[in-house]
Amino acid sequence: MLKVLDRYLLRNFITWLLMISISFGILIVIINMVEELRGFIENHVTAMQVLTYYLYFSGWIFKSFLPVFVLLAVLISIGLLARRNELLAMKTNGISLYRIAAPFLVFSFLLSLAHIYYNEEIFPEPNRKRIEMKQYSFKGRPREADAVVANVYRQVSPELFFVIGSYNIARREGTDIKIYRSKNDKLAELITARKIAYTSRGWMLYDGISRIFDDSTESFSKYDSLQAEYIKDKPSDFNKPIGNPEDMGYRDLAHYIDIMKRTGGPYLRETVDLKLKLAYPFSSFIVILICVPIASNPKRGGIAVSFAVGAGIALTYFVAFKITQSFGYNGKLSPELAAWLINGIFLLIGLVIILRAKK
Repeated sequence: MLKVLDRYLLRNFITWLLMISISFGILIVIINMVEELRGFIENHVTAMQVLTYYLYFSGWIFKSFLPVFVLLAVLISIGLLARRNELLAMKTNGISLYRIAAPFLVFSFLLSLAHIYYNEEIFPEPNRKRIEMKQYSFKGRPREADAVVANVYRQVSPELFFVIGSYNIARREGTDIKIYRSKNDKLAELITARKIAYTSRGWMLYDGISRIFDDSTESFSKYDSLQAEYIKDKPSDFNKPIGNPEDMGYRDLAHYIDIMKRTGGPYLRETVDLKLKLAYPFSSFIVILICVPIASNPKRGGIAVSFAVGAGIALTYFVAFKITQSFGYNGKLSPELAAWLINGIFLLIGLVIILRAKK
């Protein structure tokens, strides 16, 4: 059960969090609207489309800037309590800084978990619609440009891979298929087909030839239709991904990385982004751990100095986070270290600060 003190502290913090989120959210929307204004006018975008787009865009703002909003909210709410001597009164009545910080830390930890859930379960679908609106409505890109994928390559196993010359996403069928099966590093079977289509029975090959290669002989047979049960990909796996890795949910990005592994394409950046999807939301918890003791004990310069010091530390945190992310992209750090190293370092810094703060 929340006590009166907890409710009071959290009510102040949540009020400032909502005010800051709405204020900065509107500012970010205005800046983005100015950038997109030319596209709106040239492509005759309606007011309803713009409103719908920025409804989806607000979800992206929440996903991307929540730790920053949490940082500002805790600095202001705790700083004002300290300035009005309310924290001093609490300490005078025997309430330690640890007890004061407890509701903020618990709430921010739960908020971090909710942030992960939001990124995975709620954010991806509205964000996909946002990106589609931007690509097709605002930039005027024809949908037909993304309707066909050329040269689809997949590795089913070390001995089996296939290539589809052209794949139509809407019709879920492709043309010019070649399936290669090797044995002892030699080509053992080559199956070609004029057409491949996804049916109720799975993937079916049509109008093709199957060639089997032995040490010294070759045999072949023609077929009208042939079931390709070894192709486990779903039709959606051949779609062109829209947006960047950070626009995907955790499961979607993990699935995309699996596809890239089977195509032989690069996936290091995507792996780093996958780890960041769990690490970044905990920034909210880290910045509160660091900023609560700083904001609660303003020095002679007053709350402005306290705010500047806390903001500077948090800014350093986010810059360092981006630096390790870049090192992960370049392969200089493992994806796990790139995602969690700064969290670990600043968690220790936060513990030292709160342990050394005046109780």
